[in-house]
Parts: sequence; structure tokens; C-alpha cells
Amino acid sequence: MALKDSVKPGNRAGWRRARISLNPGALAHNLEKVRENAPHSQVMAVIKANAYGHGLLSAAAQLDSADMFAVAMPGEALALRQGGCDKPLLVLHGCSSLTELQQLSEHGVSVVVHQQAQLDMLQGAELPGPVDVWLKVDTGMHRAGISPQQVSGFYKALKAEPAVASVFLMSHFANADEVGNALNNKQIEMFVKVTSNYSARRSMANSAAILSLSHSHFDIVRPGIMLYGSSPFADCPAAELGLEAVMQFEAPLLEIKTVPAGESIGYGSRYRCEVDTRVGLVAAGYADGYPRHAGDRTPVWLNGQRCPLLGRVSMDSLCIDLTGVDAAVGDRVVLWGRELPVDEVAQMSETIAYELLCHAGVAADIL
Repeated sequence: MALKDSVKPGNRAGWRRARISLNPGALAHNLEKVRENAPHSQVMAVIKANAYGHGLLSAAAQLDSADMFAVAMPGEALALRQGGCDKPLLVLHGCSSLTELQQLSEHGVSVVVHQQAQLDMLQGAELPGPVDVWLKVDTGMHRAGISPQQVSGFYKALKAEPAVASVFLMSHFANADEVGNALNNKQIEMFVKVTSNYSARRSMANSAAILSLSHSHFDIVRPGIMLYGSSPFADCPAAELGLEAVMQFEAPLLEIKTVPAGESIGYGSRYRCEVDTRVGLVAAGYADGYPRHAGDRTPVWLNGQRCPLLGRVSMDSLCIDLTGVDAAVGDRVVLWGRELPVDEVAQMSETIAYELLCHAGVAADIL
């Protein structure tokens, strides 16, 4: 039986009580912090993974003063073009087929080359127009990129190829979030060594490097997580870096009850009350992107106070301790946002803010 239009799947956000919104001006504020820290570089705002869960088109509109954008997949770049974005775009994964390459060429999108197969694809390709190519060098992360020994050959081949407009050079840090890690400077030194003889513009710095490795800024920096108001450093809160939370994750308080001493709360009876405990039920769970593995005492914010999580997070709800808190059914509970850093929730869940933001954005259907 066919579903009626009114109940067809699509906008899951309309089905949930938990809500995600974007704090006005926060993305633009954080972009300005990037410019303050890298005043001599252009800014390529990284908006891959649906802008880290914040909505690809919404984030692009609010980051319009960035010099260029980077995404991971060709489909993301095409969605931006279809949405009216005319800013320079780079696909970090590059192309995996000639069809993709032709589509990106048609829409004026730049591509990364990080392996021989992509160079082979470009050579002799018939394209709607020449494309800018970013040659990625593996300086020590060993994820994607050509070896330093291959740079000369790849660069010469790209410069000689009619399908290529301009060539840029880039690399990526493995440990920039660990200030003082010896590999950081080794990577910079290697990048300089293999690229300094070329006139191409260069890019290496991510959020952590923008904030802590000024000698890695080169011509273009590529901020990601700091744009969304999260710190790239485990031991330095975002507020200390002058960053503002972009994602506001909230849900209503559904119920208040008292659980007697000695009784347990939630699946698996993980949390047992030592005294009679005033417990609140919040309409958000792991189906909404809240981490199932958040530990007891993970805070939420309610009416100016932090209330700790009690027991396991359920699919559609979680329980919090309301002892001494002035609260009523229907009150706004902040899971993370202006009042409570997402980094703190991530730490209590033994993960990183990147994961929480991406998952919550998917659950909320932010586009």
C-alpha cells in the first residue's frame, strides 16, 4: 500500500522532539578567529560531512566571506553548485571516475590528486574545461598522498597536461592537535623541502595548526572543527580560544519523578540511587545523535544549572538528576550549545566533538 504524502519519510526532524538549530553569527565569528590567527593566508573553509553536521548549504551561506570551500566527495561539490554556491570549491578525495572528473570540470570544481590512478585519469582527458589540481603530498600521516620522492614527476606531468589549469601543493598533519609532537615539525620540514622549488601556492594547516603552528600557514589554511566552535585541543576549551558554539542541541523535559534509594535507573540498571532522587526524563536519545555511551554524570544544562546524566542513554530519552533544581515539565534542556560545550560531552563519552556533531546533524536531517 502506498504511503500518503504526509507520512512519507524524508524530514525526520519533524518526527522528533529534540531540536537542533544554528546559533546566529557564530560561524562568521569563528571564521574571523581564523583570520586573526592566520592574517597572511587565504581561508579554505572545510564544510565536508554536511558541514560537520551543521548543514552544507546553511553553513556555506554563513561562511560566504571565506575565500574558498573544501568538501570530501564530488556529490557535495555538485550539491553546493546546485544550491547556488559560486565560490571556489575543492574535492579533497579527488575523482574516482572520468565521469566524476567531467562533471566537476563542467562546474568549475577543483580536485585533489593523491595517487597515480588520478593522474592517469587526467592525462589526455577530454573535459569541458581545464581544472585546478591540488597535488597532495604524504609527509608523515600515511593516509592519502603521494610520497615526497614522487612530487617532481607528478608536478611536471600536471604542469604539462592541457586538462590542468593551475597546480597547488598540499599536505595534512597527523598530530597537530598534540602541541609539541615532534612529527609536526618533521612534516612541515618535509613539505618545505619538497615544495620550495615550485611557484605553486601551498596549503597545510588545519584548525590545530592554525592556532599553534604559524610556520605551517603558507598561502592557504584549511580550518574545520574550529569553525563550528569546538576546540581541536583536548586540554584547551573552545571558550579560551575565543570560539562560539554553532550547533544548539535542545530537547524538552518530559517528566519528573522521585526514584527511591536503592532503585536503579535505565537499561542494564547501570545507575543505582544512593538516596531518594528527583529524576527528569528528557526527550533526546541516541536516535537524535546523543551519544549512547555518555557516562553517568555527563552534564546537561537546565535553567542555569548543570544536571548530571543518570544511567544509560535510551533511543529516544535520557534521565537526569534534578536534585535541587527548579524545573517543570516542558522546560528547555540543552544537550550542548552556548550554555554547555560539546567538547565536554564528547570527553565524557570517550569520543571527539567531530563525531557528536556529525551524528546529531544526520539525525536532525539538517541540509
